[in-house]
Amino acid sequence: MSSESKDEESKEGSSEVTEEEAEDVLSKVQTFCMSSDFEGQFDEFARSHASAFMPAVDMKPGDEHPMELYACYEEYLSHFEGKLHNYIESECASSVEDFYDAAHGVLDSLSPFHPKRFFIEALLATTEYQVFFSLMVGEVRKMHPDHRPDGGGGEDEEDHVVDRLGEEEVEEDHVVDRL
Repeated sequence: MSSESKDEESKEGSSEVTEEEAEDVLSKVQTFCMSSDFEGQFDEFARSHASAFMPAVDMKPGDEHPMELYACYEEYLSHFEGKLHNYIESECASSVEDFYDAAHGVLDSLSPFHPKRFFIEALLATTEYQVFFSLMVGEVRKMHPDHRPDGGGGEDEEDHVVDRLGEEEVEEDHVVDRL
């Protein structure tokens, strides 16, 4: 077998994506994620879950998160990752695994201030709970700019639903640690 046919065979058997193909897929995904439809769905998701995240605006590092917030994260993943995965597989003719591998590869090749770098980092990061949490708290703050982190004056322990780390008892529904 000639080395030329071996090269062709290895290309056919390999699902490796070229940098140009990866950048093309990333551009398509970026356009999809920045579409008014996709952004509108995220805004609606944030609005419909804002009440769960209101207490989180007052959280301090080390506070535990109620399981309700993690359940929102799982719902977010189910909805938005599902949409993204469907788009990647149907419109970009790429597997999700290849897409994420390519995204990491492109990210590694970009300069620190490249315009696509922020999008790729944000896209990859939203697959982590802590990034989702920060994103949602930011959305709640945008929706309620008059809300002060101290609760608007005075401390009412009855309204404060988050247990602090280090306390002797931790309620069952407060098991997600702030990272």
